[in-house]
Amino acid sequence: MGDENTNDKPRLTPAQVAHRTLLHARRVSIWSMRITVVLASTVLVAVIMLLGQKLHMPEYVRARLEERVEQAVAGLQATFGDMQFVLDEDWHPRLQLLDFEMRDAEGRSLLRVADVQVSLALASILQGRIEPDDIAFSGVQATLRRNRDGKVELSLGGGIPLGQAASVPDLIRSFESNWDRPQLAALDEITMDSLTLRYEDLRQGRAWTLDGGVVRVLREGRDIGISAAFSLLSGRDSAGSVELSYSSTIGELGARFGASVSDILAQDIAAQSPALAWLGVLRAPISGALRSGLDETGALAPLSATLQIGAGVIQPTERTRPIPFHGARSYFTYDPEEQTLTFDELAVESAWASGAAVGRAFLNTGPDGALVDMEAQFSVSRLRLDPEGQLAQPLEFREVGLDFRLVPAPFRFTLGELRVNDGDNTFRVGGDLTAELEGWRLLLQGQAERLTPERAVDLWPLRLAPKPRKWVSENLWGGRLVDLDFALRRLPGKKPEIAADFDFDGVSVRFLKTMPPIAGARGHASLVGKRFSVTATGGRIPADKGGAIEIAGTSFIIPDVSIKKAAPARVRLAGSGSVTAVMSLLNRPPLNVLKGTPLPVDLADGLVRATGTLDLPLKKGAQFEEMDLRVEGDIVAPRSTVLVPGHVLAAPVMSVRIADREVSISGGARIDEVPVRAVWRQRIGKGVPKKSRLEGEIELSPRLLQTFAVGLPPGSVSGKGKGRFQLDFAPGQPPALSLSSDLVGVGLRIPQVNWSKPKTTPGRLELRGVLGERTRIDRLELQAPGLNATGTVLNRPGGGLEQAQFDRVRLGGWLDSPITMIGRGDRTPEIRIEGGTVDLRRATFGGGENGEDVPLTIRLSRLQVTDSIALTDFAGTFSTGGGFNGIFEGLLNGQVKVEGTVVPRNGRSAVRVRSGDGGAVMRAAGILKKAWGGQFTMTLIPVESEGTYEGTLKIENTRIKDAPAIAALLNAISVVGLINELAGQGILFSTVEARFRLDPQRLTLYQGSAEGASMGLSMDGTYDFEAENLDMRGVVSPVYVLNALGSILTRRGEGLLGFSYRLTGPAESPRVQVNPLSALAPGMFRDIFRGAPPADPNRPRPDRGDGTQGPAGGDR
Repeated sequence: MGDENTNDKPRLTPAQVAHRTLLHARRVSIWSMRITVVLASTVLVAVIMLLGQKLHMPEYVRARLEERVEQAVAGLQATFGDMQFVLDEDWHPRLQLLDFEMRDAEGRSLLRVADVQVSLALASILQGRIEPDDIAFSGVQATLRRNRDGKVELSLGGGIPLGQAASVPDLIRSFESNWDRPQLAALDEITMDSLTLRYEDLRQGRAWTLDGGVVRVLREGRDIGISAAFSLLSGRDSAGSVELSYSSTIGELGARFGASVSDILAQDIAAQSPALAWLGVLRAPISGALRSGLDETGALAPLSATLQIGAGVIQPTERTRPIPFHGARSYFTYDPEEQTLTFDELAVESAWASGAAVGRAFLNTGPDGALVDMEAQFSVSRLRLDPEGQLAQPLEFREVGLDFRLVPAPFRFTLGELRVNDGDNTFRVGGDLTAELEGWRLLLQGQAERLTPERAVDLWPLRLAPKPRKWVSENLWGGRLVDLDFALRRLPGKKPEIAADFDFDGVSVRFLKTMPPIAGARGHASLVGKRFSVTATGGRIPADKGGAIEIAGTSFIIPDVSIKKAAPARVRLAGSGSVTAVMSLLNRPPLNVLKGTPLPVDLADGLVRATGTLDLPLKKGAQFEEMDLRVEGDIVAPRSTVLVPGHVLAAPVMSVRIADREVSISGGARIDEVPVRAVWRQRIGKGVPKKSRLEGEIELSPRLLQTFAVGLPPGSVSGKGKGRFQLDFAPGQPPALSLSSDLVGVGLRIPQVNWSKPKTTPGRLELRGVLGERTRIDRLELQAPGLNATGTVLNRPGGGLEQAQFDRVRLGGWLDSPITMIGRGDRTPEIRIEGGTVDLRRATFGGGENGEDVPLTIRLSRLQVTDSIALTDFAGTFSTGGGFNGIFEGLLNGQVKVEGTVVPRNGRSAVRVRSGDGGAVMRAAGILKKAWGGQFTMTLIPVESEGTYEGTLKIENTRIKDAPAIAALLNAISVVGLINELAGQGILFSTVEARFRLDPQRLTLYQGSAEGASMGLSMDGTYDFEAENLDMRGVVSPVYVLNALGSILTRRGEGLLGFSYRLTGPAESPRVQVNPLSALAPGMFRDIFRGAPPADPNRPRPDRGDGTQGPAGGDR
């Protein structure tokens, strides 16, 4: 019926239908809105109740989500454990997936994440799509690996690499393509926290672990931005931090990236890029920022870096000794196209040096991209050097240029040139620093054009060769040092080896603290190994007196500078200067050559040229006893008026020598005009006697006597001989002289005594004394054939003999007495003989030279006239003018006083003796022991034989008593009265005369007579002194007062009548022979009865008439 009713209804028009439909729709819409509001309210209440609540999704939802994830990452499999739904407070739905893992088609794990939270795009949900707009990973462990071929790959959760690319930017670009997937169209942020990233660099064999990382990837349209922050674990107590940034546009090659680091080890940073490899030698924390990128072609853009380097050390290897620094900073740009580093600033602060530099470095890389070497050029400003304990004061330089080459592995720093402008000076240094297994190997070479000594000391480190440095600082100043070269080599485990040299010009050099410095010195100095030397090629030492000494060739040497205490040093001396200047220096401490001596420094003129050595310890207050001074040289044209007072000692050249703590000057010279070969010696040093000695050989000749004004007569000395002399100088005393000679070549002559020594005959001369204003010879000993003398000599002030006193002079066997010679200016000295004996039997007196009158005073204890006649207590005054002459007195044989006169005769002395008691004279002479009284006169004239005299005798008014010979004679002729008279008062003879010859053995009576009133007596014959025998003959004439009338025809003492007799035998009891017949013969025929008298060689023989001469005899 419903169909019928329907069919019976009226049909509606389209408009009605439309209207009716609209009404129905409105009713439905109203109900729908009501229902929707109710439902929305219900849902809203439910959602509000679910805010922040985790809802575990059922299994079919998990399966559906895995399917959708796999669709988003085509070809991969996704699995997870639990899935929870969370509606955030901001009404943002989020899914939390636990134990999320993704595998490739082969089932290999690509990603494992403990917690993944995916925020869903609400708009997509409303459109019925599930699309993430934010994904957050937590607890991801990732590995970024650089392979040996340089490619990089990323692994997440320990799975297989997600991708591989030539570089990190390429790797990022490979992931950017995923943003174009529809499923990720709403994804605009990916974050990762609690990320642990292990970075492995297989090319370097190193790995780093970055922990606690947070990575955020943002997309705004087509722009991608990545930021990351990590803590870098490096095994230290604290960790460094790394912040990374990256931005690019999807589909474009250009990109920008950067990094900020804090307290990251320099070695970790150096490993990341060739541009940073130069930092690998540092062991220090670095903080800073690096910015770079890729250009529109994908090429690497320049890298800009700002680095702050903390305190650390330079130490390429564990075995190398660290070089500390306080800190550094650097602003540089790296151009990868040119492989250049441009440093806008590289500043370093350290205990050694500080400064700032700008420059460029050129990098050379190998096929693997690693840095092979770096060549750099820098300009340093405000360089300040202040090594702790190395420099006396900090050094500052404003212009420094630096060229070097750096090889990072194995480390080698080659300094091509370090140019330092220091005012007007320029230093250049080159070298090589290598890190070897055992440690540093350092080679340095340096040059400087010129420096002042003071600046050189400023630049010289205190601990580098400290002894040479100390010597230069204390002993070199002024002038300039030029062409300086320096080299240093230090091998691992070895002490540094140093070499340096420089020339100097115009400097002052002190080679000994107590000596004046060398002025205007020029020369060369060098340090090679342990040996330091300074050699002067010019310069002079200004002495206190005598001018300057040129010292070209002098050098100072320290053989071993490594010896710390009292290192031995040597001064090699070479110089020339005046004697005064040299002695002035030698008289300074510690030598003090002349200190305490009587000699002045200007003891001589002349030019000294000498070389030598002075060995000494380098220590404060070194004593001379610790030194060894040795010098040898020459003195050109030396001249001294001091060494031989009052005279000039001069020579063409002499030698000077200092050795064994003694200074000596030696050679051939002249004292005035006297040739001499001498050596002067002076001991030097502490505690030695301050005495000096001049010794040698001197010519003994007349020139010597004239030079020293000895005062001997001209002609006393002739020829030339040699004498060894010694002259000692002592403080406060005149020079002491000693001299000795064998007198060979010297002729000696004393004309007053007719004594001489031939030149070829040896002798002996010894003398000791002192020289000065008044020369004194304290002992003089002269021995020569026929002469021995010992005594003293004193000269007058200013020269010339004052007195020579000889204690004993023995001359020719006839003189043995002390003798004093008194000077008389230019004349022959006066001679005084005070005591001793003289034997006239051998005496050979002569006259003064050229008839000069020489006074001679003699006082003798004994004057021997003949063998049996002598004078004691002899005193006389004589002279030699024209011959030996004078007067004397004495006791004849010690019994009777006699007086006499001596006159020259035949080159000897004739004597006339007088006495007032002729009898005593006869008794003393042993001729008549009983003679008394009478005036006695006797003359003795020397003849050719020594000790032989021709004499005459005259006695007036003498009386003879008890004469055995006369008594025997009178008894023989029976003259009783005369015998009684002889035995009584004695027979008086008015005149007794005799002419005789007296020689040492006998008395030869040529003619003798005695005349008296009682008798007359003539006699001739001989008397032997030694045997005391007589052999006399003559005539005795009694009653001579009458008998004498015929004496005109006879000899004196004979009368007209007389008896010839002969007496022979002992004088005490002679044998008497009388010829009685002779009384009958007249006196003129009496010689027929007696023999001929002794021959008188001084009288002519009588002519025999046949042309021959008869025998010589006495007077008839």
